[in-house]
Amino acid sequence: MPSKTSKRKEERLKYKNTIYYEECLGDDLYETPVEANAFDIGARGIGFYTNKEFKLNTLMRISTYISDTEKISFIAAVARLQLNTSNPTQYLVGTEIKNIIEENLEKLKLFLQEINIYYLLDKINLENAVDIHFMVGYPVILKKMGKLNTVGKALDEYTIKSLLLSLLDDDAYTQFMKIKDINFILTYKEKRLRFNIHVQLGKIEAVCRVVNAIIPTPSQLGLPPITESLIKNNTKGLIIIAGRTGAGKTTSLASLISYLSKIINGVIVSIEDPVEYIQERSQCIIKQRELGRDTISYATALRNALRQNPDVLIIGETLNAETMELVMTAAESGTLVLTTIHSSSVTHVLDRIASFFPLDTQKHVLTRLSLILKGVIVQELFPRIIGDENLVLATEIFLINDAGKKIIREGDWKLIPDYILRGKAQGMQSMKESIENLVNRGIIDIGYLREFLPLYNT
Repeated sequence: MPSKTSKRKEERLKYKNTIYYEECLGDDLYETPVEANAFDIGARGIGFYTNKEFKLNTLMRISTYISDTEKISFIAAVARLQLNTSNPTQYLVGTEIKNIIEENLEKLKLFLQEINIYYLLDKINLENAVDIHFMVGYPVILKKMGKLNTVGKALDEYTIKSLLLSLLDDDAYTQFMKIKDINFILTYKEKRLRFNIHVQLGKIEAVCRVVNAIIPTPSQLGLPPITESLIKNNTKGLIIIAGRTGAGKTTSLASLISYLSKIINGVIVSIEDPVEYIQERSQCIIKQRELGRDTISYATALRNALRQNPDVLIIGETLNAETMELVMTAAESGTLVLTTIHSSSVTHVLDRIASFFPLDTQKHVLTRLSLILKGVIVQELFPRIIGDENLVLATEIFLINDAGKKIIREGDWKLIPDYILRGKAQGMQSMKESIENLVNRGIIDIGYLREFLPLYNT
């Protein structure tokens, strides 16, 4: 029996491109070419939209591009005709190839492989891959261990566009064409791939984050034991995971959700964009809501989240004042709230939260924050010195006691390094200590002390 991947390879692909058809009149004569939008393509035929009602078996010559500069043609017959439910004046025409020269058939098959994501992924070693980049004029680019590696030949604009748009259903395609950005998850073998398709200099391109389907435990990630204690010992308040892009914030958040689901008996509501890790149900009820599919925005979902009776509320990322206000309100109501913020140090996290709000309200915001914040975990990933193993995690841990509340309330960030140093016995640590520990254990290169620490001390 063919595998699921093999079956997917054999299916017709979504095809969001322009084609041309000419009805056959006989004796090698054809009607004037008509431009039409295609909706699928395969080695046996092509489907397109038209306002004309064709009879079954009507013969036509179809032409379609297979690269920026090359076009092929073949004779096809109408094999299927149905009304377009979203546009009753339009028909969906499915055709079957009846006559194609061998050279064009081989070119078509090669093109179908190039725009089939599963064929492409089968050729890539995703072990330890962090990102996959799809850029016009370049081969597929993998980011592994902080370095970029190319795979295969350079892909032209038409091929990249066809490949990426084939991943979108009609609703997603309409959304993308309107806002020029879309995020979604594609499952491939044991991986979940988080795609962001976007436009760069007028060209459709994408970056794909590689996510393992199996959620690692906090200890497997390298999170300090105090992290588990932090969420285990707090049934309400706010915990923040921070870091730069690619620092593993989403993975840590998923790991902590999984850990929580095994130690509490309650309701966990998670709002994500998109849902990267699927949480297994244990003794908790877990509701994972995805932006765009299950809710229109973080703010909308948050406003209604407390009516869903959560014991724990997860917000994938806090980006603005509206979301931060709702996060604080939820934490003030007695719910444990976990979220991520894009910042490279504890100081930057607190400063960024304050900067979400107007100057005349920041003091009040910091006072509220001091009463609900339980801890901040800042993280960074580094390549190991030896081998092709996974990246290793360094963390800065900031826990809140009365002295910490006072620092937050007064906005006196210059006291934070000394505060963390004095809190070492409670489990706090600076990023400098964490990186030095990894260097002294021979896990990462000493150069990272010079390269990264200035970022955390500004």
